[in-house]
Amino acid sequence: MHLEILLQEQLISRRRLAAFAPGKVLPLMPEIIHCVEVRVNGQLLALGELVQLEDRLGVELHEVYQPWLPGGGG
Repeated sequence: MHLEILLQEQLISRRRLAAFAPGKVLPLMPEIIHCVEVRVNGQLLALGELVQLEDRLGVELHEVYQPWLPGGGG
């Protein structure tokens, strides 16, 4: 199964896309910390929050959706 952790989606112009280069920093909205999507095979599984785990980052799940719950048909 393909697991995705999605922080933010946005539309950008071709001009901005053409400016992408190594070392370029892409700014993120501050509120993305509290609105992380967890997807399985492209379908929304859960919503959570980005948290610090010692020297790593993790996602604390706040809501988990059907059909991925045990016994939920997925």
